[in-house]
Amino acid sequence: MPLASQTIRWQYQAHSTTSAGENIGTDWKAYHLIVLLACMGVLAGSFILQPSEKGLSLFGCRWPFHCWLYETLGIQCALCGMSRSFCSFAHGDIGASLGFHPVGPFLFAFFCLQIPYRLHALASRARTIDRRVATAHLILVVLLCASIACNWFLYLEGLIL
Repeated sequence: MPLASQTIRWQYQAHSTTSAGENIGTDWKAYHLIVLLACMGVLAGSFILQPSEKGLSLFGCRWPFHCWLYETLGIQCALCGMSRSFCSFAHGDIGASLGFHPVGPFLFAFFCLQIPYRLHALASRARTIDRRVATAHLILVVLLCASIACNWFLYLEGLIL
């Protein structure tokens, strides 16, 4: 069991309408549940959709969602190619996954790690989570966001020069 100095206690805002007998922890549980379901949905979609150079397809039909910035201005956004990267990685094509977006496989792995992390957070009755786990999670989030931003800035630099 982690020491008190190694745990993070989730903070709650008590609403004026909340009585003492109500469960005030539903906000943090809802948050973790929403993130868990979103990650599971993205991962499931990655296995269902088929990637190609032209885009994604669902059971042979072209996927209708595309990057608005690329469609209108011809400039890729920071996440352009991420969906195809996820789908390629889910289908075992690591080379194509890296080709569509260099950060894609790492973000895919992060989404996979969200499932046990969120399940642990939901199962934690004491509303605590080990500080080391929470710190590692935060570091991963920051590193992934910085990697995506750096990748995009390198792409934009290539357009300017």
